[in-house]
Amino acid sequence: MAGGAVIENLSNRKLFVIFAGLLVIQIMFFLIGAWYSPSPSSYMEFEMITCRDETKGLSGKWIHRDNCQQIGELSEFTPSSFDLREIVFVAKMPHIRDGIELEYSPWFQFLLGVLHVDVEYSTHFKYVANAQLELEVRMGYREKKSAKNDWKELTTSNVTRTLYCSIPEDEKKDGGTYDCEMLDLFELGSSSYPFYLINIRIPIDQQACQYDPRSPNCQIGKLTGLRLIEIHQNGGFTLVWLWTKTFMTPVVAACLWWYYNRINQLARNPLLLERAILYLGLSLAILDFPIEWISLTTHFPILLLVSDLRQGLFYTVLFSFWLIFAGEHLIDDTTRNNINSYRFNLFFIITGSSALLVYDLVERGVQLYDPFYSVWSSPTGSQIAYCAIFISAISTVIYFGFLLFKIVRVWNTIKNKRSAQLYQTSENRRLKVEGVIYRFKFLMLFTLLCAAFTIIAYFMKQYGEAQLHGDEARDGFLTGSTSAFFTGAFGMCNIYVLLLLAMYAPSHKHYRGATQLIDENDDEIIDDPSNQHTESNAMTTFLKPSTD
Repeated sequence: MAGGAVIENLSNRKLFVIFAGLLVIQIMFFLIGAWYSPSPSSYMEFEMITCRDETKGLSGKWIHRDNCQQIGELSEFTPSSFDLREIVFVAKMPHIRDGIELEYSPWFQFLLGVLHVDVEYSTHFKYVANAQLELEVRMGYREKKSAKNDWKELTTSNVTRTLYCSIPEDEKKDGGTYDCEMLDLFELGSSSYPFYLINIRIPIDQQACQYDPRSPNCQIGKLTGLRLIEIHQNGGFTLVWLWTKTFMTPVVAACLWWYYNRINQLARNPLLLERAILYLGLSLAILDFPIEWISLTTHFPILLLVSDLRQGLFYTVLFSFWLIFAGEHLIDDTTRNNINSYRFNLFFIITGSSALLVYDLVERGVQLYDPFYSVWSSPTGSQIAYCAIFISAISTVIYFGFLLFKIVRVWNTIKNKRSAQLYQTSENRRLKVEGVIYRFKFLMLFTLLCAAFTIIAYFMKQYGEAQLHGDEARDGFLTGSTSAFFTGAFGMCNIYVLLLLAMYAPSHKHYRGATQLIDENDDEIIDDPSNQHTESNAMTTFLKPSTD
C-alpha cells in the first residue's frame, strides 16, 4: 500500500533540488522568448491603387498593377455611368521591396486584414453617422511557380461594415479629413500561398442616391481612398513556439503515463483530486501537441479554430481543477471525493466556456469558407457576440469569487487545525506535519501565481487580438516585444502541471501499517483508522473535521 503522495514523502533536500531545477527551467523559458524570438506579429501597410474597369466586373478578369487603368485623383474622376462599380481598389500582397518580390510563408500561420477608409469632408457628399459600407470583395492567390499574373480565385464575398467616423469642428470644411475607425476585412487561418491579390468595388448608384439617400453606400461621404493593413504571425516566433511545444510534448506525455500507472496500481479507485490532475495533464498534452507542423506542408485552414478549441479545453479543465484542488482540502467526509459537490461551482465554468465556444464556432467556423465574414457585421451576429461575451464575463467574475472564498477558507482551516491539534502531539510528529503544511502552502501559493499569470496571459492575448482588429493594429500589444511573456507563461503552465503530476502521484514507498500516512522513519504521523483502505493524502486527512 502506498504511503500517501510523493510531496509528503520526499525529503526537504530533494524538494529543494526539484524546485530549484524548475526555477532554472522557468527562467530559461523567459530567456528563450527574450533572446531568440522576435515579436509575435508584424504588419504590412498597402495604399490600394485605384483602377478603372470598363466592364464593371462582368468580364471576370482580375485587375492588377500590370493591367490597371490607374485613376489619379478619385475626386476628379468622371465615371462613364451612374454605376461606380467600374472603380476598383487593388492591392497585391506582399510588397515588392527593392525590386525583389517578397513572399508569404506557411510559417506566418495566419493572415489578418483590416481596412482604413479615407473620407473627406464635403458639403455635397455628406457623411452620415454609422453609415453602412457595402463592399464587393474578391481575393485571389498565386503559386510560386505560376505565371506572374496567373491568379486563381480564393473567395468572393459581399461585405457590409459600419463606418464609424468623427471630425473636429474646425475641420468641417472642404478638404477636411474624417478620422475613421479600422474595419475588419478578412482573416485567413493559414498562410498557404505566397501571393495574394485583392479587388474591392464599392457599388454606388448615384442616380438611386438622389431619390433615396439611404440606398447602399449613399451615406459614406466623399471617399478618397482605401488603405489595407495586413498582419501576420512572425515566422521566427512560430519557429521558437513550435520547437518549444515539440520539446515539451514528449515530456508531458511521459509524466502523464507515469502518473497514470501510479494511480492505476493502487488497490482502490482514484480519488477525485487524482482524476482531476490526470485530466489536467491530458488537456495540457492536447494543448502542447504541435499540430501546427502540419500547416507548414499542407493547406490547413482550420488551424485557428483548432488552436482556439484546444486552448478553451485547457482553460476549462484548469479552472475546474482549481476549484477541486481547494475544495478537496476543505469539505467534510460526506461530500469529499464527489464531483456532484462541485456542480454549482462548475456550472459557471461550463456556462462561460459554452458561451465563448458558441462565439468562436460562429466566428471561426464561417471564416473557414468566407474569410471576409465577421460576426460583428450584422445586428444578429453582434447580439450573439455581445451575449456570449457578457455571459462569459459574468461567469468568470462569479467563478473567481468562489475560488477566492474557498482558498481563504482552506487557509483558515489550516490555521485553526494547527492551533487546536498540532501542538498537543509529540515533537517528531509536529515537525513532520508542519512540513506537510508548509509544502501544501507552497503549492497553493504556486497555484495562485500560476493562476495570475495564466489569466493575465489569456486576457493580454485577447486584448492583443482585439487591437489587431482595431485602430492600434500597427502598434498593438502582439506587434510589440512580448514574446518573453508568452513563452514564460507557457513554461509556467507546463511546469505547474508537471509539478502536480509528480508531487500528487501516489508514493512508491510502502509501510508496515496502513494507518501510517506519512512516515519516513517508521513513526506514525497522522492516524486515521476510519480511512485505513482509502489511502488519502495526509493534508486532506489533517483538514478533515474531527470525528470525536
